[in-house]
Amino acid sequence: MIYQIIDSHRNLTKKTRKALTDFFCEVKGLQKPDAMRVVDFCDWYEHDFAVTWFEVLSWDGDRVVGYLRCVRDPADVTRWYVGDVHVRKSHWQQGIATQMYAEVFAVLQDYDPAEQVVVAIHRDNLKSIKLHEKCGFADTGEPCEFADFYVSPEENMYRKWLYKCLPSCEPEQGVRFVQPVWDAWKKKQGNYAGAGEEKKALLRVLQEAEAGNARFDTIWCGNRLVGFKMDDGSGEIVFNQQESE
Repeated sequence: MIYQIIDSHRNLTKKTRKALTDFFCEVKGLQKPDAMRVVDFCDWYEHDFAVTWFEVLSWDGDRVVGYLRCVRDPADVTRWYVGDVHVRKSHWQQGIATQMYAEVFAVLQDYDPAEQVVVAIHRDNLKSIKLHEKCGFADTGEPCEFADFYVSPEENMYRKWLYKCLPSCEPEQGVRFVQPVWDAWKKKQGNYAGAGEEKKALLRVLQEAEAGNARFDTIWCGNRLVGFKMDDGSGEIVFNQQESE
């Protein structure tokens, strides 16, 4: 199976456009003219609203067998919406939808402001719920509102927060930006000693990490530092302030 990222239809080949049209005829039960309009949707949306988007296509030979669309919120660069997740029935139970989501998360890892991906799921769609929970989404219990898209009141918003780990930097600089989450972790433990003592403790940990005697990685959600992972030899500790609140 080959997975392809498309972020412009202007250079879409005739072969790809035809394969997409055939795909939507089958999975949506559309006539060819209507399927062609679905194919052209992102061109129209980008042209009229200047919205950033991309699609993931799964190919089996010369046939598109899986499709997913991801659109950035026009009003919030940290928020992305996934819609139109489809796989040909002949290719169900092959992990295609899961891999398409993996491609989405990989793309958004390189887009620094991205913090969350949301999707609207009907409360009775157990198959979709199971898929999205497997991919790390959680039910917010809230209706899904996104741009001017129509979302049924019977659909809930499922959200996945996007996290990435980066190595800590030089100790003195590291203290300056890591200390707020370090303080939150110590307070959660119930043994907060005060700003001065915590600064010294954190500096020692970062110096040990720089010397190669420990590991200390920072956890980011978009451009926000929300936690850390460290291992000083006694075991790994993970603190994610966002998930703790």
